[in-house]
Amino acid sequence: ETTRKSIDSREKPMLAVLVPSIALSWFLVSLFAYLWLKKRAKKGTELQVNSTSTELEYFKLSTVTAATNNFSPANKLGQGGFGSVYKGLLANGKEVAIKRLSRSSGQGTEEFKNEVMVIAMLQHRNLVKLL
Repeated sequence: ETTRKSIDSREKPMLAVLVPSIALSWFLVSLFAYLWLKKRAKKGTELQVNSTSTELEYFKLSTVTAATNNFSPANKLGQGGFGSVYKGLLANGKEVAIKRLSRSSGQGTEEFKNEVMVIAMLQHRNLVKLL
């Protein structure tokens, strides 16, 4: 019994420090995420990646259509919930992957733009570079 009481008496002060520390950490992480998302929302839907100081290129539909041979099934790389991805070849010889938003996807223009921004900010060896 004496040993049990001494263990309990040591755990209480540790819990008194640990629980508020964890709560404060969660609060700070949540606050940072909220402020970051709010700041990002204020910027609107600019298609620009500030972290790498590069701007995203815009392509005409005719350029994209020509690059994918009119979205030929032979060029289809995969199918996602919001549309298909096609491989393409630009006039300058650069190989590209082009995502075509499906009309029946339920994803709107804003969601698509957000997806583009997320992909633009990600850099991973298994992801193509976003133009």
